[in-house]
Amino acid sequence: MRRGFFKSLIFISVSVIVLTASLYLFKDGVMPDKPVQVQSPIMISAYQSRNSSRKPVLIHYPIDPAPGDFLILEAGPFPVQEPYQLDLGFPGDVLEVYKAGQSFYFLTSVCFDAEPGDYLASFMVGDEEPKIFNLAQTVRIAEKEFPLSRFSMPAGVTEGWTAARLAEDREKVRIAREETEPYPLWNRPFLWPLDARVSSQFGAVRIINENPPRRHMGIDLAADEGEPIIAINCGTVRLAEFLLSGGYTVIIDHGVNLSSTYMHLHEINVEPGQRVSRGDLVGTVGMTGYATGPHLHFEVNLGQAAVNPEVILSRDMLLIPSGYIR
Repeated sequence: MRRGFFKSLIFISVSVIVLTASLYLFKDGVMPDKPVQVQSPIMISAYQSRNSSRKPVLIHYPIDPAPGDFLILEAGPFPVQEPYQLDLGFPGDVLEVYKAGQSFYFLTSVCFDAEPGDYLASFMVGDEEPKIFNLAQTVRIAEKEFPLSRFSMPAGVTEGWTAARLAEDREKVRIAREETEPYPLWNRPFLWPLDARVSSQFGAVRIINENPPRRHMGIDLAADEGEPIIAINCGTVRLAEFLLSGGYTVIIDHGVNLSSTYMHLHEINVEPGQRVSRGDLVGTVGMTGYATGPHLHFEVNLGQAAVNPEVILSRDMLLIPSGYIR
């Protein structure tokens, strides 16, 4: 009797929470006139599923992007096939577009020099006036300061390096990040590649050996040599070899031009063309290439543009409902 009573009590409590959230999001059972801001695609899907009028909306996530971050703008549903136009409104680039059902998804990056403030993104459907659909959404760019550091690297680290070989390596990386599937290969949240502290942040400005300052285009995760490194999500290995600067390097394509890069490995446990699952072993922590101590240099790229990896590692912003996966 007591067990049945507690089960009923839990069921009632959960029902009240769900009902309260539904009333808050969907007052009067229809989508409000103004664009809304949400934290994850899960909420977006729920929002649209309760939209009895199927009124198109333009939404973005995360709601607080900062310079160097990337975000997704979703527009839809649109029951017509017409030309469309997206104006970001903020300093950034549309790096990938894909359509799922009647909705459009735009993977975008925010430029490092974007000033904090409110920007108006707009999405229009139709090539004549008046537009069939004309949607707008305020995107607030958060303020962010990037740390500055100075340090020296021993001259012997680059002994034997040539400009030609470095250029060859850069071209290999470019080609690897260019090869991609036209649809997402993941349907679950992204994992951290390594359980370790972040020893150097994305976007940090570095002055090495008094050379001109350069941005750190990934994050460094400090760990002992030999610690296992895993794939952050499903994908296809596009590169797995030794590079002068990156040392033993792996690049995994996750679809729609989204890739993850793992550098300075001690050893590689995958090969080009191999399909990997979320959590599969990629390699182990090392200090090969341009490194003086064991760590993982980890990058996330949209096409050739590096974006803040912590955005997808710390949030579910790229958790796309499985119904969208082709």
